[in-house]
Amino acid sequence: MNANLSCGWLPAVLAALVLGSAAGSAAQPLPYPTTGSPEVVTPLPVAPAAELLAPAAPITYEQLLAPSAANAPPADTGAPPVVVEVDAAEPGSETIAAPAVEPEPVYHWYQPTYWFGPSPWDSGFELGLNGAGGTSESISFRTGGFIKREGDDYKFDSSLYYNKTESEGVEIQSNALLDVRYDWLFGDSPWTLFVMSQTFYDEFQVFDINLNANSGVGYRWINRDWTKLTTSVGTGVSREFGGVRDEWVQEASFGLNYELQFTETKKFYSKVDYFPEWENFNRYRVLADVGLEIELHQPSNVSLKLSATDRYDSEPDGVEPHNLNYSALLIWKL
Repeated sequence: MNANLSCGWLPAVLAALVLGSAAGSAAQPLPYPTTGSPEVVTPLPVAPAAELLAPAAPITYEQLLAPSAANAPPADTGAPPVVVEVDAAEPGSETIAAPAVEPEPVYHWYQPTYWFGPSPWDSGFELGLNGAGGTSESISFRTGGFIKREGDDYKFDSSLYYNKTESEGVEIQSNALLDVRYDWLFGDSPWTLFVMSQTFYDEFQVFDINLNANSGVGYRWINRDWTKLTTSVGTGVSREFGGVRDEWVQEASFGLNYELQFTETKKFYSKVDYFPEWENFNRYRVLADVGLEIELHQPSNVSLKLSATDRYDSEPDGVEPHNLNYSALLIWKL
C-alpha cells in the first residue's frame, strides 16, 4: 500500500469511528423507565433579585447643625394665632372626669317619701315646752307637725298641733287642730281652685269637735321666691258635734296667706281664715296663725319657730271666745 492511499482513507476511518461512538451512546437505555407518564419534578422557587437602591448622598456637617422643619418655630407672619378646639371625645384630648354617681337615698317609714315616692316634700315635727315654778307652778307644751307638697299643677298643705297646759297640777287647756288644704294650679295663671277642711277639738268647749269643709277660688297676687300673697273666697258647711247647735250650718269663707323670706334663714308667715254664716254674718269664726321661722346652722335640719295662734268664736256659748296660744318651738324637718 502506497503512501497516498494510506493518507486518503485515514480521515474516513476516524470519521466513521466518531459517528459510531455517537450512535452507541444514543442506543443506551435511559435512567428512568420510558413507559407511562414521566415523573413531574417541581422546580424550587427562586427568590427575586432585590432592587438596587441608589446610594444616599452624604450628609454634611452644616446639615447636622441646621434645625429640622418639624422642630423649627413657626414664622411670625403677623396674623393672630389659630385656636383649634379639640373635642373631649377625640384621642389625645384632655380626660374629663365623669360625674360621681351619688348613692340612692334611704327613706324611713316615718317620712312621707317612704310611702309616696321622692317628690318635693316638705315635712317636719314641732315641739315646744314652757314651765314656771315658785308661788305657782305651771307647765305647758305644744307638739305637732306639718306636711307640704307642691308640683306644677297642685299644692298640698296640711298641719296638726296639740296644746296642753297644767297649773298647780290641774289641767286648764287641752285642744288640737287639724288643717288640710289642696289647691289646683293652672300654670302661670294667678287663679286657683281649692278645697279645705279644719277639725278643731277642745276639751273645755261646750262641743266635742268642730268640723268645717269649704271650697272656692283663690288668687295669687304675688308669687315670687322671696314673697307670696294669696287670697281666697269660697263657701261650705260647718258643724259642732256635741254642742248646742249640733247641725250643719252653711257658711262663707275668706282667707289670706302671706309669706316673706327676709334672708335665706329667716321667714315670716301669717294666715287668717274668716268663716261667717250666710244667714247671719254676725255669727262667725276667725282662725289666725302668725309666726317667724329661723333656720339653725347646727344641726342643719332644725329650725326655731316663734308663733302665736288664736281661734275666735263670736258665739262661744258661755265660755271664753278667744283661744290664744303663743309658743317657741323647735322644728325638726324630715
